Amino acid sequence: MEGFIPAVVAEEENRHKVQEADDEDDEQNGGTQETEDDEEVLPASEIIGTRRTQRTRNLEVLRRQQRKASRKKYLEAVTPRLEILQNMPFFIPFATRVQIFRQFVLLDQTRRRNGHIDPDHWRLSIIQGPQHRSIESRMMEHEIISRHHAKIKRENVFEDAYDQFYQLGEGLKEPIQITFVDRFDTVEAGIDGGGVTKEFLTSVTNEAFSPSNGLNLFVENDHNLLYPNPSAVDERKDLLRQAQFKEGTLDWNDQIRELLRRYEFLGRIIGKCLYEGILVDVGFAGFFLLKWALTGGSGVASRESGYRANLNDLRDLDEGLYQGLLQLKNYEGDVEDFSLNFTVTDTISTHGSGDADPARTITHELKPNGSNIPVTNENRLVYISYIARHRLQLQPHLQTNAFLRGLGEIIQPSWLSMFNQSELQTLVGGDSSEIDVADLRRNTLYGGVYAIGDDQKEHPCIQMFWEVMTSLSDVERRNVLKFVTSTPRAPLLGFGQLNPRFSIRDAGEDQERLPSTSTCVNLLKLPRYSSKKRLREKLLYAVNAGAGFDLS
Repeated sequence: MEGFIPAVVAEEENRHKVQEADDEDDEQNGGTQETEDDEEVLPASEIIGTRRTQRTRNLEVLRRQQRKASRKKYLEAVTPRLEILQNMPFFIPFATRVQIFRQFVLLDQTRRRNGHIDPDHWRLSIIQGPQHRSIESRMMEHEIISRHHAKIKRENVFEDAYDQFYQLGEGLKEPIQITFVDRFDTVEAGIDGGGVTKEFLTSVTNEAFSPSNGLNLFVENDHNLLYPNPSAVDERKDLLRQAQFKEGTLDWNDQIRELLRRYEFLGRIIGKCLYEGILVDVGFAGFFLLKWALTGGSGVASRESGYRANLNDLRDLDEGLYQGLLQLKNYEGDVEDFSLNFTVTDTISTHGSGDADPARTITHELKPNGSNIPVTNENRLVYISYIARHRLQLQPHLQTNAFLRGLGEIIQPSWLSMFNQSELQTLVGGDSSEIDVADLRRNTLYGGVYAIGDDQKEHPCIQMFWEVMTSLSDVERRNVLKFVTSTPRAPLLGFGQLNPRFSIRDAGEDQERLPSTSTCVNLLKLPRYSSKKRLREKLLYAVNAGAGFDLS
């Protein structure tokens, strides 16, 4: 595989240039790629005086189609490795594909930031700019910096983030600055050198994806894996009817769009975590991740182009429904005994309606006149496929598309198509294999008294810490890792990729003091304990109690 990664990165750069040429061609012709794809050569009109105009239009359509076909052939010729990644990615080792993904991101950052990858260097390049720039240019530069800065209340992280960053769109790719404030608008201690941004992103995901947060945007399956709440849109419509909104009006549609914008924003947040290499402790259901992997394409993921629902995917959604349909499929008697028809019943929450029962049901027809079509031995497979399609595709369609659209604004969908669903989960949350203590030790930074001196020897307390870590079970190691970094899994390519690096700083000589952490910068503050036994006891007590967080 030597030389494969730089070669495929060069091909991605060529692909981007061709894509830019396509976009410029679209702009010059006053259209978009989608509208051009729908264009077709029309027969010449019989109306006198219009035949020449129609002929000219048809010739122009043909030329554009030929240019697109030519560019596609050119790409296939000059990007053979990309073609392999697009169509046969699993011929390439997973670790190699992860490296390619990170290089694609680096390439995009370099291009978008004019070579200034470091956030502070990028901001400085914006502020300084050309020497003889106009007042309008300076005001624009100030606006760019201010739009990428936000004041966030810890008790209202998701809503504050949405209010201040949604309008950025794909501009969320650029470095952001976060100032955390308390309920009195007092600024917390802490300088955002990347660590506060990490704390912000993990806080947003923790709040938005928690089933107990009240947002109800995502729900869990039986294995505590997340997927978009299928009834979210129906529940919003029900609340709007209670509030006397008239269906189909501008106000009604704005309320529905407002809900979908939150899904889109969450897609961008997960995309931002992937873009910055920040791991988050969030697990997604396999059928939902499959939609990421099958979206593909070279533009924004505006629709689930490649996903097709099937019975097996229902297991990730609803184990009970899956088992019921499986029994129906294999039933040896007459299925008409069950009195089923081609309808499906959805249950939606009606909290706030004042009803004693906070839920009600809505019946949908799976096909026209479905309520009058019985399920028989002959059509039961069709019925099963329609149920799977409704539950997995139609019911969550708007929510899923909004999330994928946001994700695709930050991460090129074709990059995600290099991975299957389990690999995507690893990309989001880290490696689930056993924690490699030796690798963590090699990639740890030390501060204060623990800083490595000229003799390159570790402090005695640090040596005890690593002996304790080695003696712990893998579950205990994961708990320590989560205590410090907010996620219990290692980065895909080892702890050298952890951003920021795992760090340990001394916290005085008080033998009764517990270790504390600053998860925003992956920092463990470890007192200088006198014995390995005390270090182990205090460390595990702090970890299991969840104690000691502070923002330094």
